[in-house]
Amino acid sequence: MSEKEILALAITSEEEDGRIYGAFADALRESYPATAEMFEEMRTEEAGHRDRLLALFRQRFGDHIPRFAEKTSGASCNAVRFG
Repeated sequence: MSEKEILALAITSEEEDGRIYGAFADALRESYPATAEMFEEMRTEEAGHRDRLLALFRQRFGDHIPRFAEKTSGASCNAVRFG
């Protein structure tokens, strides 16, 4: 993988982690509010990581960011534009 692809994959990973933490927070909020808050904080932290990685990517490679999606046959790359 190229540096560009690795950075794009890192961005995608941060986004997915944030979605997972958000889903955990939502599921736990009613019964375990303190635990839900912990997952909300983790989601916020992942968003910060994503933002820093996006800024670095744009600085080095522009706005066209490859997106990775796992499939049963392995990972494939699709491209999207942020902006």
